[in-house]
Amino acid sequence: MEVRKDLIEVEALMHRLLSIGKAFSKNIDYWSHLKNKEDFRFICRIPFNERHLVEAVYADGRDMAQFMAWTIGDTNEIYADFPTLTSIIDKFEGTWVYGAYDANVPDVAKSVCDKYGENLWSVNQMIELFRNQERSLSAVKVTLQMLKESDLYKKENGIEIVKEVSSTINVSGVSGSAINIHSSGATAQATTHTQYNEPAIFAEMLESVKGSGLDETTTQMLTDNVNMLATSHETGTFSDAYKDFMQNVSAHITVFTPFIAGLTALL
Repeated sequence: MEVRKDLIEVEALMHRLLSIGKAFSKNIDYWSHLKNKEDFRFICRIPFNERHLVEAVYADGRDMAQFMAWTIGDTNEIYADFPTLTSIIDKFEGTWVYGAYDANVPDVAKSVCDKYGENLWSVNQMIELFRNQERSLSAVKVTLQMLKESDLYKKENGIEIVKEVSSTINVSGVSGSAINIHSSGATAQATTHTQYNEPAIFAEMLESVKGSGLDETTTQMLTDNVNMLATSHETGTFSDAYKDFMQNVSAHITVFTPFIAGLTALL
């Protein structure tokens, strides 16, 4: 996809943002499919006074996909609403990207289904899709932060631009490791949605971050960067995202040293 001419200075980051938006756009149709063409209708077996707790995973997940897909797409198409890079970044403040939603909705939906012995394939898929979209939100948040650090953003906001001497990160003495590809399981039901199988290395990296003993702020920063990297692999922008990832986490590179060989194998 072509990035609008006035944002060429940050083309790589905008391309990543648009790719994530395209992934959200594809999800909109899948949300509809899961609701209308699978076994979601059987939530009628859940008592009415608690049924809305299951329906919420669909409603919130679909709304998340619609807002992110449409808003990201508009940043590249509707110049009147987004005349500057700053206006694009500001649009996402206080939205899904920064946690303006109930993250417990999927867990509550699952617990209600378990309570009444309902193991609905559609609901399980919705919960997985909801969590995948949350990782995409983390990727958007990291990308927006990197856009804030760009010279273009600084010029728009009168921030002094300080040129730094570039450096190279060299990691040696790392033994090779295998990449295990996992799947959430096949289904006998035919759909038009292509299932993406995420390499297991990203989940392993997240576990490493959790067990690192770092402070909460640093842990969240590293988690967001891993999620950004995982999303970029799905959207086809992994190569550029990997370079940004290595720069962003350089101060805590030891957390990811065991995974360097595996990541480079994905390039």
